[in-house]
Amino acid sequence: MKQLLVAATLAGLMSTSVSAADIKITGDFEYSYQDNNSATSTAVDADINIIPSMTLPNGMTVQADININQDGSSDGDNSVTISKDAWAIDLGDTNSALDAIDDVTNWGYVLTNGSPSVNHAGILTLKPVDGLEIHGSFATDSDYASSTKKGYALGGRYNLGPVTVGAAQMWNDDDSKARLLNAKGKIGPIGAGYELHTDTTAAGVDTDTTTISGTFDIGEATMVGVELMKAESAGVTSSDEMTFGIHHTIADGVVAFAEYTNDDKTASEETTAIGITVKF
Repeated sequence: MKQLLVAATLAGLMSTSVSAADIKITGDFEYSYQDNNSATSTAVDADINIIPSMTLPNGMTVQADININQDGSSDGDNSVTISKDAWAIDLGDTNSALDAIDDVTNWGYVLTNGSPSVNHAGILTLKPVDGLEIHGSFATDSDYASSTKKGYALGGRYNLGPVTVGAAQMWNDDDSKARLLNAKGKIGPIGAGYELHTDTTAAGVDTDTTTISGTFDIGEATMVGVELMKAESAGVTSSDEMTFGIHHTIADGVVAFAEYTNDDKTASEETTAIGITVKF
């Protein structure tokens, strides 16, 4: 699969001339004050995204994505994307087919969970009809910026009006696997999400991570949310978290937030985070 992906990409780029690139710079800066069982701390999570893009004479678009964090290091997801009409190929440090559709419950800035993530080395996205996305991704023995296992994944999601459903499966060469099922929707001010992520070891042991979320918009500027997360393996619950939060938009791109989480299985997980984020 990976050979076909790379070969198709290179074939499409042959014998073309390139015009000057358009360069877009985006980013965000997030600051939070955190209290973890009376142990206080502050945290910063920021990055700048440098995105040059070019349109080739054959109509394809080539776009690079270079991400630098607040410390001047790589912020991950550095890749090049070749796209045209209803398809796109992303190569570098990319989403897996699972990551392309996951985290439908992850509304928070600091304390919500979503699903476990695994990056891959390349992903193909197809949009054959309105509302449908299909993804295929691959990983090699040693990928740039990723410690994932060699393997591949397939998945997709479909929009059914107010509800979007998704499913994906990953197969690794060491016989371990991962599966994702999810759904999200919004009607008026009420949003909801559900996600079941199953990791299966080579020995056949499953770890299920289930997340459920709900959000409610108060006017146009304020959102309150809750997320429930439970992780279980062989009938044993290792984590049982509940997270609450409120986000308030001060101005376009500027959001103040407060979030709180606790875990019935791990008392040390009780944390409050208060902060502000700026996106540009």
